Amino acid sequence: MQKKKYGIWKTRYAENSRNIFEDWVRHNGEPILFATERGALEYMHGIEMKTQGAFTEFEVREVI
Repeated sequence: MQKKKYGIWKTRYAENSRNIFEDWVRHNGEPILFATERGALEYMHGIEMKTQGAFTEFEVREVI
């Protein structure tokens, strides 16, 4: 049985809503993965506090 992994999905909207950027939150080009959903949520909270952007959303997702 494969263990679940969790990542943080980032969506950034342009003000004109035509340009949307979506991808995993990465470090050195690799997605940052967590063994627990709670770990991902805590990390995401830290990112949200630093970013505080109205046009950027973060979401924890299970990585398949």
